[in-house]
Amino acid sequence: MNQPLTARQLSRKTGLSFAICRDVIPQLAGYGLIRCLNSSARRSRLYWLTKLGESCQPGFLKRLGKKSVEHSVPNLDWTLYGSVCFTHRSAIIKVLTEPMQPSTIKRKARSRDATLHMSANNVRNVIRLFLAQGIVHPVHVRKKAHLRYELTEIGKRFQELLWRVEAFA
Repeated sequence: MNQPLTARQLSRKTGLSFAICRDVIPQLAGYGLIRCLNSSARRSRLYWLTKLGESCQPGFLKRLGKKSVEHSVPNLDWTLYGSVCFTHRSAIIKVLTEPMQPSTIKRKARSRDATLHMSANNVRNVIRLFLAQGIVHPVHVRKKAHLRYELTEIGKRFQELLWRVEAFA
């Protein structure tokens, strides 16, 4: 674990079932190996290694024949990041690489993941939430009738983390 992960992300990364990860996480926390970064969240809680967990990890990785990893926790609002770890929200953040309107965001997200069931109205609702949270901002494009949206700096940092999580899975 070299970046904070939710139970579902940890499940994908390890190949263990979500139910097993959900049950093991409290045990690891009880042993003081991991901690929750956004404990007030009801869903999408993010977990990270404690100092004890970081000191134990090299031994576990060595036994598995894997190399050690470097640890650094970015300085972020982890509660806000946890709120974007839901399927539709993260899909929208991942495809926002340029100013786009909701219908384009939907098309790009669905072409990237055919199992994603999302309408342009879903995208508009999420964009309104992201506007309120400061994750996106509107962009006026000359000679275009509809607003486009692009990521703010915090949105770009979230996008980078989401891509890194996906690369590990």
